Amino acid sequence: MKRILVIGLIVINLTGWLKAGEYADAFLELGVSARASAMANAIGALDFSETAFMSNPSGISYVKKARLGLMYTSQFGLADHNYIGLAIPTGQHYSLALSWIRFGVDDIPILPDIVVEIPDKAVRRDSVISIYTSDVETFNDVENAVFLSLARFNSAIVDLGWRYSKFNMEFPIGINLKFIHKKYFDLEGFGLGIDIGGRLRVSGEEFLDVNKLGMMSIGFALKDVSGTTIYWNTKSQDRIRLTPALSFGLEQPLKPLKLMINFGAEKHYRYNDKICYGLEIIYANHIALRAGLKNSGLSLGLGLNFKAMKKLINLDYSFSNHDLGASHRVGMSIGI
Repeated sequence: MKRILVIGLIVINLTGWLKAGEYADAFLELGVSARASAMANAIGALDFSETAFMSNPSGISYVKKARLGLMYTSQFGLADHNYIGLAIPTGQHYSLALSWIRFGVDDIPILPDIVVEIPDKAVRRDSVISIYTSDVETFNDVENAVFLSLARFNSAIVDLGWRYSKFNMEFPIGINLKFIHKKYFDLEGFGLGIDIGGRLRVSGEEFLDVNKLGMMSIGFALKDVSGTTIYWNTKSQDRIRLTPALSFGLEQPLKPLKLMINFGAEKHYRYNDKICYGLEIIYANHIALRAGLKNSGLSLGLGLNFKAMKKLINLDYSFSNHDLGASHRVGMSIGI
């Protein structure tokens, strides 16, 4: 019974997204990174990996060796959420990433409207028993997105005049071209969209003249910059509007303790969301503890970094709670 109830709630939500139009890409807001999920997705200025395309594509520019990313989530034990992506450097300043995201709810039962079709209560009761003790026809809801991301790393020495010290500023930029495909029962839709992002990253010690202050970043992203239209086979259209996002990151090393503390904050301007906050504490570059805070509550996570067969491997786990139940996410990144 619980399974049927949760499926019903998910189907209601999916139907709402379809009707809402501008929220037709809601499945992408779940993200793909277990690290990001543990930090409440407040890593737009802190993600320098193959998963950066989701929050700020400029982060792809920091990928200097080919890396493969994988993620699996069982959303409330019913919906499968998967990701696979590859990022590679393509020159001295450029990096390229190809990513695939799939969100699917399988075996959704097709049930008759017995309340309308069967007025007699006794017959209706027998029909309900018969339905749930026999095989019924089912369908799947499947949503896919493919991202092609290109980023360029830029840096320059900034001289603000004789009163100030010179400092190095990094200002990478990135762009996503994304293809969205949605299939819900006999409805099918396709869409193309563009995201862009950039960031400014400087040494706090150089920029603010504060001893031992770590790297500071400000990120900015524009998702669906020209508005993304989903074209349905019913000849209707949904338009996903432009969504700006601002993020801040601080990477603070504590060398005597072998610690790296990363703090992130991010604000999206699509809903009435509050600012999300994320915290990560890494010991000896091997073990990471993470926590995040957003509208829906607290999220937690762990990370392990190690080498196997001369390849750097990152294993990540996150836990977050929701009215529909707990969500566990497992992710992996492999140097290739």
